[in-house]
Amino acid sequence: MSVLEYAIGVVLAVIALAQILATPFLLAHSRSRYDHGPGCWWCHPRLLPRKKR
Repeated sequence: MSVLEYAIGVVLAVIALAQILATPFLLAHSRSRYDHGPGCWWCHPRLLPRKKR
C-alpha cells in the first residue's frame, strides 16, 4: 500500500466517522417543531458573506 492510498483511506475514514457522529444531531435539529428561519446557520449555511449596501 502506498502512502497516497493510506492517506486517502485515513481521510475517508475521518469523513465517515464525522458523518456517523453528526447524524443524530442533524435528525434532532430537523425534527424540531419550530421554524428556524433564514438565520439558522445549520439549515441555511452562508458560504459567502452578505454584501453591505
